Amino acid sequence: MKRFLKNSKGVLCTVFGAMVLLLFSSFVPNHRGAKLASLGVMKVVIDAGHGGHDPGNLGTGRYKTTEKDIALEVSIQLGDYIQRAYPDVDVIYTRKTDKFVTLKDRTTIANKSQADLFISIHCNSAANKGAHGTETFVMGLNKLEANLKTAQKENSVILLEENYEQVYEGFNPDSPESLIERVIAQSAYLEQSLNLSAKIQDQYRERVSRRDRGVKQAPYWVISFTTMPSILTELGFLTHAGEEDFLNSENGKVYMASAIYRAFKQYKAEIEGVEVRISEVDETIPEPVAEVEEKKSSTASMEPVLYKIQLMASSTSIDLEPANFKGLEGVQEYEVDGLYKYTVGEVTDYKKAVSLQRTVREKAFPKAFIIAFQDDKRIPISEALEISRKLANGQIN
Repeated sequence: MKRFLKNSKGVLCTVFGAMVLLLFSSFVPNHRGAKLASLGVMKVVIDAGHGGHDPGNLGTGRYKTTEKDIALEVSIQLGDYIQRAYPDVDVIYTRKTDKFVTLKDRTTIANKSQADLFISIHCNSAANKGAHGTETFVMGLNKLEANLKTAQKENSVILLEENYEQVYEGFNPDSPESLIERVIAQSAYLEQSLNLSAKIQDQYRERVSRRDRGVKQAPYWVISFTTMPSILTELGFLTHAGEEDFLNSENGKVYMASAIYRAFKQYKAEIEGVEVRISEVDETIPEPVAEVEEKKSSTASMEPVLYKIQLMASSTSIDLEPANFKGLEGVQEYEVDGLYKYTVGEVTDYKKAVSLQRTVREKAFPKAFIIAFQDDKRIPISEALEISRKLANGQIN
């Protein structure tokens, strides 16, 4: 793949074009418009992978385990949790029964519904029976070569469809050029997709005691043709005896759905600039692992939390001129793993941060969201709010 990228003039142009388009796509308003975008995460599409004559990955043979069945059960359970906790959120399924849905139809459902989020649920497999753990994918150029084969395998379901050449308009699931072009289109939503993916992996690891294989980037069709933040999550390896047992169990499926739901809840709260609250519905949702015992606060003085408003992210650094940020002044840049992120404002009061976020959304960036830093390190909003509360109450210095 590296040699291909170096020698192919077409792909080099595509990659260069990706960088340029990423810069400008960050300024394109949300497809739902500023008014609707300001409402936050109000519509989510849940996509159960495979179905019908496409079973997806298979288990060890001890059960009749198929990826399509486990993905469907977890998807339905996840949707139920979201609908019960957020009656005003519209939950849309790409399938609710054992039927075959083309990859193109899955993305069409999401795009036509003008969803705010797309979650695709799958199970993994490997020739190495010892391979195990969870991982969540977003679209992106980073480490493309490492995950290319995985994506090509998942995309190969296209070849099962009739007239796929015409339906997919020349898209070749084995072509790096075709895949890279789709990375460009999803770049505007990369930050939000990475944000949700990290939360999902945290939940898998901390709440369900699953091995964390991390957040990765790969050119899956189903998360590359959507016009919203999109992720594809792998619940585990059906070819691993222990994980097959777990995912076949009722508790296993419920716990994994619960983990994704809790990540969704955190993500929704951050995007909308509100505190994460425990509802009556949450009390009925299984909590597989006990809460981590709260760490005793240090008697040493602690720096206050700084809340900022994140505007956008780009794979290339942008000059901090107001003209490049729709007239906003005081924009700051920070870099994480080769991704440049841009923020405005810096307050220690969360309510002031919410007010600033509202202003920024109305004037310039309708998808801007609140982030928090302490000691120059970004921390989760839930942790930041707890630290701020304790500082205000004098529980820590």
